[in-house]
Order: sequence, then structure tokens, then C-alpha cells
Amino acid sequence: MTKSTVLLSLLVVALVPALTALPAQAQRVFVSGSGSDSNPCTFAQPCRSFQQAFNTAPANGEIDVLDPAGYGPLTITNGISIQAHGFGGITQTTNGGYSAITIEVTTSDPVTLNGLLLDGAGSGSFGIDIVSGGSVQILNCVVRHFTTGIFQNTSTASANLLIEDTIVSDNPNSGIDIEPSGGAPSATLSRITANNNNIGVYVYYGSVTIRNSAMSNNNTIGLGNVSGTTVWLAKSTISGNGSGGASGAGGVHVFGGTVNSYGDNDINGNSTDVVGSLTPVSTE
Repeated sequence: MTKSTVLLSLLVVALVPALTALPAQAQRVFVSGSGSDSNPCTFAQPCRSFQQAFNTAPANGEIDVLDPAGYGPLTITNGISIQAHGFGGITQTTNGGYSAITIEVTTSDPVTLNGLLLDGAGSGSFGIDIVSGGSVQILNCVVRHFTTGIFQNTSTASANLLIEDTIVSDNPNSGIDIEPSGGAPSATLSRITANNNNIGVYVYYGSVTIRNSAMSNNNTIGLGNVSGTTVWLAKSTISGNGSGGASGAGGVHVFGGTVNSYGDNDINGNSTDVVGSLTPVSTE
């Protein structure tokens, strides 16, 4: 073996570990109020906006917020988890159909929004607009001062929505509007507070379970649903609704669908507690 062959062999041996050690695309990216969108979105060099972080992260990756600041608006087109830790915010003041967060996912990959503070400053259209997506989870968020707080109008068949430990308040249309165009959607609202909206929660299509929640002090209706929808209501308080005096205002307005009410709900102190009729369901 010649000297040059030996040297070449040693070089290849040295390069193999280095090549195999090349890092994969990071699953977790970071944003900071002191970051820059020219950065690579690492912990040491975070991005400044949610959109740049989303564009940098792989599908089904994670965006982590390092400190309090505003980071939006954001359009989501693939699965992602945003961990805002209760202090990552978006203020969206543009009306005319614009949203703080728009979700347009064409796969079944889940979207998780955790710990966000979304504020429309009195003129934003939607806090979270779910246009398409098989699975969306909204956890520990505050959505306020938009025309509509959370709007599910997904075209995805059999979509599911989970909203948990979330406050929707001071939205002059609805706090939560479930109006999907896809087939057989379902939603679960757990420990939500819908306060001081025009309508607290409105269900236009599908099956919705609401438990351990409060729909209070909304101008016209605390909870409403229409023909063809089914709501299961448990361990929830609906009070102080209907002060605006509109026709049909009250705590629960059953417009033709079914509201199955367990015996552990507290519905009182509204302009009219129930418009239409509830379907009693016994607890076991």
C-alpha cells in the first residue's frame, strides 16, 4: 500500500464520524422580544416573530416563547405546538377578516396553542380562526377584544376541537363560535370562561360537550345552539346573561337543536334562564 493510499484511508475514517454527526433540523425553535427574524431561531439566537419561527420549525415541531412580548400575527399551515408559558402575546388590530392566528392545515396533524394572550384592541376581527385542520387544541389562553374570539369554521370533515382552561371575554360578537362546514365535527370545551361577550358560546353545527365552565354576563345569550346540533352540558354555570334586552336573550337559547343538561348545572339570574327547552340527563 502506498503512502498516499494510507493517507486517503485515514482521511475517510476521520470524515465518517463528522458526516454522521451532522445535526438534524431542530424540533424546537425559540422567539424572544429581543430576538431578530434574521436569526436561526435557536435558544441562543431566537427569532422575533411567531411567523418566522413557524417558517423555520419542521412540521409538528415546537415554538417556545422565552419572554413576554407580542409575536404575531401568525398563519399556521402544518402541525405545530406553541408553548407561550402564559406570557407570549399577539395584538391584532386589523379588521376586515384578519385574525391574530389563522389555522389552515390540510392534514390530520394536530395544532396546539398553549398559554397565549391574544388581544384585538377593540378592532381585530378574529382571535383564532380555524379554517381547516383535523385537530386543534387551545389551552390556557386569553382571547379578548376581537369581533369574535375563537371561530371554528373548518372545512375538514370529522374535525375535533379542544378548548380548555381558556378565557374569552369582551368580544362584541361571540366569545366562541362553532360553525364548521366540514362533516361530523366535534368539540369539547372544558373549564372555559365566556364573559362579557355579546354571545358567550354559539353552536351552529356538530356535537359539543361543555363541562366545568362559566358563561356569564354576556349581553344577549350565554349559550345558544341551532337545529341539527347537539350540546352536552355538565357542571357549568350560566348566569347574568341577557342584560341587553334583545328578543330571545337569556342564559340558554335552544333554537331547535338539543341541549342535554345534566342535573349538576347552575342556570340562574339571566333575563330568561332558558328559551326553548332543555333535555334533562341524569348523572350516574
